[in-house]
Order: sequence, then C-alpha cells, then structure tokens
Amino acid sequence: MIPPVTPGRASPQRLTSQPLPATDEALGRALALAREGADFKAVVERVLLELDEDSADALMLLSKESRGAWALCLEGGRGRALFLGNAFSGTVTALTSLGFEVVLADRSSPRLAFARTRDAALSPGRVRHLVLGLDRRLPFADGSFDLVVQEDGLPHPATGWGHDLAELGRVARGEVVVTADNRLAYKLSTGRHGVFRVPGPLAWARRALAPRRGELTLKGYRRRLAACGAGVRAFALYPHGRDFSHVVALDAERPRLTIGPRERSNRVKLFAHRAGLFPLLTPSFALIAGSAARPRIEQVLDALAERLGEARPQIETLIASRSNTGVLVTSPVAGGAGHGGWVLHVPLSPTKRRLVETHVGFLERIPLRFPFLPVPELLFAGELEGVWLAAERRLEGIGAPQLAGGDGAEARMVADAARHLGELALGPPEAFDESRFETLVAERLRRVQKLCAVESTARAIERHLDELRETLVGRSLPLVLYHADLRAKHVLVREEGSVSGFLDWGASEEAYLPYVDLLHLIAQQRKQEIGGPPERAWRLLRDRRAWRPHEREALDGYARRLGLDDEYRLAIERSHALFVAGMAERNWDFSRPRWVHRQYGI
Repeated sequence: MIPPVTPGRASPQRLTSQPLPATDEALGRALALAREGADFKAVVERVLLELDEDSADALMLLSKESRGAWALCLEGGRGRALFLGNAFSGTVTALTSLGFEVVLADRSSPRLAFARTRDAALSPGRVRHLVLGLDRRLPFADGSFDLVVQEDGLPHPATGWGHDLAELGRVARGEVVVTADNRLAYKLSTGRHGVFRVPGPLAWARRALAPRRGELTLKGYRRRLAACGAGVRAFALYPHGRDFSHVVALDAERPRLTIGPRERSNRVKLFAHRAGLFPLLTPSFALIAGSAARPRIEQVLDALAERLGEARPQIETLIASRSNTGVLVTSPVAGGAGHGGWVLHVPLSPTKRRLVETHVGFLERIPLRFPFLPVPELLFAGELEGVWLAAERRLEGIGAPQLAGGDGAEARMVADAARHLGELALGPPEAFDESRFETLVAERLRRVQKLCAVESTARAIERHLDELRETLVGRSLPLVLYHADLRAKHVLVREEGSVSGFLDWGASEEAYLPYVDLLHLIAQQRKQEIGGPPERAWRLLRDRRAWRPHEREALDGYARRLGLDDEYRLAIERSHALFVAGMAERNWDFSRPRWVHRQYGI
C-alpha cells in the first residue's frame, strides 16, 4: 500500500523547475477528450498539436521514460517511492515499470490532471497524485518511503519548493535521489532533442559565479546530500539531464562513457577526459544518498550468471535509449573465463516492453529461418530480481556510425549489408494483389495521413497512395524479412567496415516489400553525414545523379538479386519517407505533431 497523503497548500500556477511546456487551456481541452472516453494516446497527441514546435519538443523530452534509466543503479527496486518534480516527467512511469508504487507531487494541478490520465493508462493503480505548495514540511510520517526522488534540482524557492534536503531524508527510510545541473556545466540542453548550447567563456563564468537556480558543483552536492544518508554515489547524466543517453559513474570505473573511434579525433574532449575534468564539467548529475548494498543491476547480473551457468561479466556502459529502454552493455572481467559480454534490454515503459518482446521473438526465429544472418544470440527473456529484461550475447564490433575509416569502410558496410539483406526473400515472387496492397501499404499510409495534421501533407499522401497502387498491384514480387528500422546504429561492424551483426528487431515484421530496408539504411547514413532533417538525405536519394558509386552498386546489386525492375524501385524511392512514417506510426506510443511535414517537407 502507498502511505496516505495529506494535501499541502496549492499554489498559483507558475514556471517552476522547468518551463511549463503546455498552457492550462491546451491541457484543459485535451483532458476534456479523456472525460469523453478518449484514450491517453489521443490526449497527448491533442496537447502536442496545440503547442508551438519548441514547446512540443520540450514536452516530448520531459515525458521520455528513459529519464529514469538511472534507477537501475539504485540499491532497492521495489516498495514505496515519492517523486517530487514536474508531473509530465516520464521518470514516474519508469519507476513503476521497475516495481515501485509512487506518490507523485507537483505544484501544478493541470499537470497532475494530465499525469492522472497517463498513469491510469500506463501504470494503473500504482501512482497517487498530490498537489504540494511551499510548505516547509512534507505531509508524510518519518521513514514513509523506500525511495525519495527530487528531480531537476535541489529543493529551493527558485525551483518552487518550500521544503529542504533534511525533509527528504526525514521521510525516506531508503535511498534519496536528486538529479540536478552542474554549476560548472560546459553545455546545456535547449529543450529540443539533440540540440545543445555551449556557452561562451563570459556566459559560463556568470553562470558559475551566480547560478540562477541554486546549482552546485559535484563537491557541493555531495556535501549537501550527505545529510540524507551515508554513501552518496554520483553519476553523470550525459550529455545533459534533460536529454541524456549515458549514465556514467563518477565514483567508479563503470558504467563508463562511450568514446568511439570517430570521437577519438576530438582532441580537446579526449584531453579533458584523460585529465579527469569530466566530473568537474559534466552538465548534469544523478546523486544517490543512503546506499549501502550493491546496486540492483549487479544483483540482476548475479542472478543471470547463475541461471546461464556462465562467468559474471562486468558492467561497461548504461545507455538511456531514445526508445525508452535501459541498455546495459557488459564485458568479460579481465583475466576471467567465460563466453564474453552480454547486452541487457530493460524496457522502461509498457510500449517499449511490447517492442522488446517483438525483438526477442525475432532473435528466436531468425537463426532457424536465416542461419547465415548475424544477429545476437538470445540468452534470456523474463523477470530477474523483480526486473523484466531481455539478455543477449554481445557481438563483436562497433556501431556503424563510429566508422572512422572513410569512404572505404562505409562502402564495405553498405555492400555487406546489401549482400545479407538480398538473401532474406521468403520465397519465389508472387502476385501482389489488392488485398496485399491494402494490408502492407494502404493501411499504414492512411494511419500516417490521419495523424499528419497538415492538409497539404494529407493530399500528398493520397497522391503517393495512388501512384504506389498503380505500380505495385498486379506486379510479381518476393516478400522479405523486414527489419523496418535499419539505421547505421543498428548495424555492428568491424573496424574495416564488414558487418558483424544486425541489432534491435523490435519494429520488425515477418514479411514486407523488398528494397525498403536497404534504402532506409543508406538514407540514414547520408542524413548522419550531412546533418539537418532527413528531408535533405531523402531528396538526395530521389535524385539518382547524387548517388555515390558504392551506394549505386549496392542498390543495383540488391535489385538484381531479387529481380526488382526499375519502375518498382523508382516507386519505392519516391515514397521512401512515407514507408519510414508508416513504420514509426505503427510502433510509437503517440504521434509526433506535424512531424512528416517538418522532417520531410511533404
């Protein structure tokens, strides 16, 4: 049972720990849909559509469940948790996914109303909601919670809270966690995914000398958190607490920061890291006070090693993925025996668990149907120490985005991928009739059309549908195993570029159109190189004169292998963006506002 709560004094709505990424009016209109019976997906999509682009991006970042990936470093993993922060935060869902029952406290009644709708859908019966004002005393008895979390800064009047750290320690019988920005941070999130601001020397000095929200250095946070319990452990949320991909231990060697071959060319970054400046300048922290035993994830690794009868590897990295999974990468203990490292996928939301279960199913079936295709060996899927996870054997190699060998290595990767993908036909070509077109093409493009929220985009999708129907129906085509989200980061390669594995099959389908996967891989590789929205890479690939020799050779060779004529290929190339959109809308937990128009200019 969650301990009873006594409501605090409600305060007028104001900007607190983060800018409010939704007006009360927009929230009110969206929540009216919920009262009329709409599901949470419809509610969040309505809120996002009513916001400007920057505010919508800020809300989507804030609501990511991977914000709570640091929770895998806790000692405890179940029981009662108090969360004090912005009710939009996806950390709440992550905590319930990992086994906690949560009391969610925020100063904003509208945000809490939104959270009630979310939690009823994603964490039914596991969250209670409380409006807290500027009360100096939290309305709970001593030692009420196994975990207390204060997100996005120390409790401070500038962040909208009246209590202090001593109050967090009083109501906790277990760990206390504070996530906060570094006073000496060298970069900050702008509130848009992947977009950061690096202040100049004067701006950096002003922030360091006079922090606006009471930010401290790592040493300062440690000193303050010591009052909440012994054994303060510090982690960097890198590159920034509002938008991070790595949880990096600052008191131990692991989990560590990934520095790939391409990043090694950044001499300034390497020098700072080797000089020990990372803890001093890293943008954000997660600090855990009150820990005494081994972290829960270590207990999970012990249990998995015992189950598999293998030597227990050591943690290498902890990744907070864009798709709301905690990914734990391990490596063998130096000098120890064993089979190598493992990769653990811990879904932090119900939607992501469904996708991880799909991934597990494909790892089971692919070796039976296509034994030549390099995919990770599935080791385990299920619950260990109260954590649901999937574990696989770690393959050799690096992610293709880290290739540092220039065009030669990339060309080898693309050629090798084309060779593998060209062998994934499910059988001989068959007539592609109207029924198959409806199931594989029209149904998903109409979903995109329904959610695109831009009239000109909807009209363009209708034109693409007509063109695709004209080209595909009646044609003889082989169907293929479809990865559906084949980007360079899902391809492991050796240093010279040859493919050692295809990862992340969570969006995959048993049978789909040929050519789509390879085209997507090449388009995403181009996008990474030239930057900007994917529209730029898509338009380059639509103009065959812009193809590079190794891209042309890979695409032409794939087409010859599967007997695809030029009319078919041109149709897929012209509509490539909509196949990407169809995959996304099939798997996302909610549609991003106007994203097809923004990203592809359709």
